[in-house]
Amino acid sequence: MITNVKVILLMVYVLFSLILSAKDYELIDRILVTVEKEVITTKEVQMELFSYSKKIDFDNLVPSEKKKIEKQVIDLLIKKKLIFQYGENKNLTPSNNEIEIVISNILQNNEIEIDELKNQLIAEGSNLDIFKNDLKYQILIQKIKDKEIMPYINISDYEIDAWIKNKEKNSDDVFKITHLLIKKNNQNQNLILEKINKIKKNDEFKNLAKEYSDGPNAENYGDLGWKKLNELPEIFIEFIKQAKEGEISGPIKSSNGIHIIKIESIKKVSIEKKIMVKQYKFQQILLKHNEITEDLEQEKKLNTVLNLINDGLDFSKAIKLYSDEQFNNDPSKLEWVYFNNLLPEFKLKLSEYPVKKIIGPFKTQLGWHLVKVYDFRESDETENSERENVKIEIARKKTEFRFDDWFDALLKNSKIKYFNED
Repeated sequence: MITNVKVILLMVYVLFSLILSAKDYELIDRILVTVEKEVITTKEVQMELFSYSKKIDFDNLVPSEKKKIEKQVIDLLIKKKLIFQYGENKNLTPSNNEIEIVISNILQNNEIEIDELKNQLIAEGSNLDIFKNDLKYQILIQKIKDKEIMPYINISDYEIDAWIKNKEKNSDDVFKITHLLIKKNNQNQNLILEKINKIKKNDEFKNLAKEYSDGPNAENYGDLGWKKLNELPEIFIEFIKQAKEGEISGPIKSSNGIHIIKIESIKKVSIEKKIMVKQYKFQQILLKHNEITEDLEQEKKLNTVLNLINDGLDFSKAIKLYSDEQFNNDPSKLEWVYFNNLLPEFKLKLSEYPVKKIIGPFKTQLGWHLVKVYDFRESDETENSERENVKIEIARKKTEFRFDDWFDALLKNSKIKYFNED
């Protein structure tokens, strides 16, 4: 009988313990939010808050501040889950190999080993797995910006021109300038202008500035020192941007009189390197790859066509008769083709010009080619390259602004459900 009582008491104790355990588990890992088909639990939020505690004294915050930070953490977790889900649906999720490459670059750039990185992460209250997940998130965001937002941003020529103009205005080049000011009430205005027109020696302008200038630097021979463009009055900029060392400006009028400046010296912080690009005008006969005709047969066919051309067949007629592509059969309408846009095998073969005017047959991934080159030039693409770089820079800045709107739209169209904590 006693034994049976003990068994019953033991069963009650075990059942009570299980009930307590279930209750404790509910408190630790309770669902707070559903994000589409995923959930955010109390445990996840606590883990994020733990990283916050490394930066701020979370335990000593007032309840309202704690609630505010908890809300920020939940919002961040919602954002991460939605973005990861979007990346998976669009096949944009970074691979493990991509993440390892980024980590390898981090190690190389910081000249540290992987164990040093691990120890540093542990000291910061993190670990390598968390670090990799953060990298995965950042890489994914960049992919979304590059593929889902940037391609749809329009940039006008006006925006590019304004950007370049502002960049020139804020050039890092510095200028040593002598300044002479003739105020409106200066009786010697005509005399000074006449003397400036007769200047022949380099030092004469400095002496005139010392003797006649009404500016604050007159005693120092009008020397303004070394200045960047953005440190100078707007009315001087246009002349300075175009002037050479030793040049003296014409009268520059302002509300307080007439200014005349001389460019004593220019320090070029960066020397622009010209970008020269090869371009060709050519026709080609192309036999595309197909499953029926073997390479040897296609090459033989083009060699036969080459013999016919050497015997007097016009290349344009040969295109019409034999080529699978008819886009360049009029030599008078040929456009310049950028060398860098061509396939590697094509680039290699074009180097045979001008020794050979007709090149081939040769093979690329597209098929077999026979090419006639009409002309070649090296084009200065410095300005075009700068404009293209500026366009990319503007696009990236616009993308950063648009990303918030993009995410707001994603959030609005997603199923988010909050559960009451009580």
